[in-house]
Amino acid sequence: FHWGNAKAIEKLGSDLGVIRVQVPGFGSDGRLSWELGASEVRPRGKELYEANNPLLKTYDKRGIRTEATSSSGIFDLRKGYASGKDVLLVKGQGFSAKGKSWKWWQKSEKGNHRMVFEERGELSFDMELGKFFLSSVFTESKGCPEEPIKKEKKMLTVARADYLELLTVDEKSHRFLLEGNVSVVGNELRLSCDKMEVKFDKDSNSSSDDFGEISFITALGKIEFAQKGRVSYCDALSMDVSKGEVLLEGSEDKPAQVVDEEWGKASGRRIVLEKGKRRARIIGDGAD
Repeated sequence: FHWGNAKAIEKLGSDLGVIRVQVPGFGSDGRLSWELGASEVRPRGKELYEANNPLLKTYDKRGIRTEATSSSGIFDLRKGYASGKDVLLVKGQGFSAKGKSWKWWQKSEKGNHRMVFEERGELSFDMELGKFFLSSVFTESKGCPEEPIKKEKKMLTVARADYLELLTVDEKSHRFLLEGNVSVVGNELRLSCDKMEVKFDKDSNSSSDDFGEISFITALGKIEFAQKGRVSYCDALSMDVSKGEVLLEGSEDKPAQVVDEEWGKASGRRIVLEKGKRRARIIGDGAD
């Protein structure tokens, strides 16, 4: 069953009332791009089909990239488009996302497998960003402790926003966009802003089912960035994970600020925070 013989299936569906299906979708290169499974499918006319309990899988050259489930959805099999009002849950290697009032495009001007949530967008990823800022001086003792060291339970980093967008830029890069009342909570980390973009990249040594690691994060608008013992305020934030740096930017009228419990306060138009250090380095005009 696929959109090529949808007309015949539509007549059959009218007679039977429901159809149990497994629908493959192919890209321009002839490779499997997506696959829809559903417990029931009903024709809605104009190439549209209503699917109950849909399971939408997306693929790249190496295999399954994401799996998405919901209670129902409307699918245009010819165009590779779907939408729904109920909660959609998306799972990928290293992340998960969910939200309501969702839409999916197999191919768009922005990239492939674009998925948006217009209500209650939530994104969880395995990487603990709080560890990104831990000081390098805090290392485990090399001696033999009297009692075994208890490992802390891993805490996911969770981001929420009014609007959430997932996008496959290419085979090695994925992007997540969050807008409106954005909040991020993780282990020893809290961030709030108006808009945030998270970029995932994978290297050539990654396995076929590896989604990659967070490589870059940008945030805009009324930013409050709290870490253990330190709170930063700015208008724009850029986190380069590979370099281990965070750039905070403000303006002449409203400079960026870093308030540290140990070192005090720093302000300036541009401030750099470095991984493993409590120091705030001011670029250009500023005052400690």
